[in-house]
Amino acid sequence: MQEVKELLNKLTKSDSVLVTELKNRSYCRFFRDGQYIDRMFVTNPALLAELLPLVGEAYEIDATGIATLAQRLTTSDKLSSVDTL
Repeated sequence: MQEVKELLNKLTKSDSVLVTELKNRSYCRFFRDGQYIDRMFVTNPALLAELLPLVGEAYEIDATGIATLAQRLTTSDKLSSVDTL
């Protein structure tokens, strides 16, 4: 659950995320107005299943994708399923 909370916190401060897929995890760099603000590794398989389909060209999740992901993660069903892994 901590990983979900951390990701949501970083998403709310960002307007773009660059994602680098690594073995069994993804490295996310968060940006606001073109400026780097933070980073984190995402390792939870359920969270990766929500995150990776939103990655577009140049390994970027744009503001629309960020809003979609944040909305999905804030639903109680999604939070509980991510928490159980």
